[in-house]
Amino acid sequence: MKKNFILTAYMIVAVLSGATLRAQDPHFSQYFASPMTLSPALTARGVTDWRLSSVYRSQWWMSYAMPYTTTAVSLEKNMTAGRDSKSNLGFGISMLSDASNGGLLKNNFFSFAGAYHVALDQEGKTMLSGGIMATYANRILDPNRFEFQDQYGSMGFQRSTPSADPVTVLTNNYWDANAGLHFSREFTNWGYDAGAAVYHLSHPSEGAYNNFTYSIDSRYSLQGGAHVYFKNNNRLNARLITEIQGQNTIVTLGGVYGFDLGDDTFKGFDLGLWHRFGDSFYPYAGLSGNNWQAGISYDVVTAQVKTAYNAVQSIEFSFVWQFKSKKLPTPERASVSVF
Repeated sequence: MKKNFILTAYMIVAVLSGATLRAQDPHFSQYFASPMTLSPALTARGVTDWRLSSVYRSQWWMSYAMPYTTTAVSLEKNMTAGRDSKSNLGFGISMLSDASNGGLLKNNFFSFAGAYHVALDQEGKTMLSGGIMATYANRILDPNRFEFQDQYGSMGFQRSTPSADPVTVLTNNYWDANAGLHFSREFTNWGYDAGAAVYHLSHPSEGAYNNFTYSIDSRYSLQGGAHVYFKNNNRLNARLITEIQGQNTIVTLGGVYGFDLGDDTFKGFDLGLWHRFGDSFYPYAGLSGNNWQAGISYDVVTAQVKTAYNAVQSIEFSFVWQFKSKKLPTPERASVSVF
């Protein structure tokens, strides 16, 4: 376990030092519970008044290294709530915290976004959304958790012994910019949508040493999906998401079937399955009421990081709550409209 911790620490320093490897942005299996991390254009999309969203991910727990933990919380506001307008303006704030190796490396992102959703027809069934986002990022390396190879002696690792390879840049702060577009079309019993977003437009610098820095690669997010409504008020949603950052590409394909329970307390039950190619399959189960939705997903890892001696696992929990509104529109339920 100690050996794996040291190797992982070296990988983190290598990533932050401008090596061939490059850091990737955090991502969620339940992307619909954190829409602002998928595209700024989704800010306040489908929100009746206010929406509070939260998601927690523990990645690769029960491995020999400490797990990666990612938490995101966002608050969105529809500024045209209560007005007779098909178009609407929305704003949102979000906080995302990503930690690895028990806090050896922490990344915190504080974002503010605005999006305008324009109705292209009188019924509001064809919508075009555009959004921008400003992000303040804070990266922290904890030197008390590092153990370098030259600190190993007959008495084991001695953190008090100076290392010939010390980390010199323990914190880094920067501002960043992101933008996105999204298009949707609704018909009587079905609809489709597509969108694109780009993150890290300002290409901020990162690194762990004063003489070794690199520019963070832009992340491009492409989304497309379709949904069908049935006569019994059940629905089926399918979605394809492609995210490209540097030499890394993540493709996710899957869908969810929503059952209308017809109950005053529990309105719906959702079952979903997605495939993140080259990484994992993950099933999803969700329960929703008039103005809330909760979900859980579990990653069945298929990547090479999973071995007979390293049974990595990932799990996520989400909760979405709309408030200051009388009732959520059907069949969007808790306005998780980017399924």
